[in-house]
Amino acid sequence: MSDQAIVDTSVLIALDKINTVDVLCKIYSSIILPEAVISEFGPPPIDCYTAEKVKSPMIRLFTRDLNLGKGEAESIALASETGLTLILDDLKARKIAETLDLRITGTIGVLLKAENLTLIKSAYDKTAELRGKGFHVSDQQLEELSKFKA
Repeated sequence: MSDQAIVDTSVLIALDKINTVDVLCKIYSSIILPEAVISEFGPPPIDCYTAEKVKSPMIRLFTRDLNLGKGEAESIALASETGLTLILDDLKARKIAETLDLRITGTIGVLLKAENLTLIKSAYDKTAELRGKGFHVSDQQLEELSKFKA
């Protein structure tokens, strides 16, 4: 089990759509949710999270100048301050996080880790299910995942 991770709203939404939010508690000892994420998603149906009030001048830069959502902005700012792994999906937000040299993964990365730990049968199947529910997954991503399929 890894230590802690910071989770953005889109990841909670995606995992909730396929009834796998609970894998976060099995992969990480705890997850940290910025208050903006809880505002956007609501209290998640898991007990391994803590809410964090994020006060950083970076938030204003991310929301006003870079046009990120408040949840993404607070998640990136918190990851920048703590050095914890950041779990988010939004491409623009990921690019910003990468420029800050943050450790990042996304929903598909969580599903792959969950499969690796035998918490779910197949990351490919769960990702295909997500795609069927409107989550953006490219043909190339699905093809890459199919290579890991048992």
